[in-house]
Amino acid sequence: MKLNLTHSYTHLTYPSRTVLSFVCVVLLSTYGCGDGHPKRSIVTGTVTYNGKPLSIGSLVFVPVGGGPSAQGKIDRNGFYEMGTFDDDDGVIPGNYKIMITALTSPGGSGLPEDAVDGNAGPVSVIPEWYGDLEKSGLQVTVKADEENTIDLPLTDDKPKDHITN
Repeated sequence: MKLNLTHSYTHLTYPSRTVLSFVCVVLLSTYGCGDGHPKRSIVTGTVTYNGKPLSIGSLVFVPVGGGPSAQGKIDRNGFYEMGTFDDDDGVIPGNYKIMITALTSPGGSGLPEDAVDGNAGPVSVIPEWYGDLEKSGLQVTVKADEENTIDLPLTDDKPKDHITN
């Protein structure tokens, strides 16, 4: 008996073809994978500005050699935790450049509840060069198989080179 899959597939109703296609895509996308991502290390730390914890903002770690970036949010105490594929799943080991942004409304305190006035643009509570990957001066190495605590002390002084851990 010869099985003609093309002929059989075309005789399925539209909803049946859609369901069959969806099942095939799901099965193919999950076949042979753990979580499907490279191994990551936990990265946490504190961001300070002129000696005081930065109470708002976000960080981006961009790999020097290419690959997925990691992101983190700064809480009220200046603490952050990085994630690459999820909010707190860690960072792929390697060398990274860092950019940090901390925006609030004009005259705001820098706290998350400060709403940005619709007529005024947000303002940075830290020097704007920290939000530029090439000018921030922040560069770190994330080590494999260990928790990395990377504290980032920001100041009003323009970086001369870079901060490393």
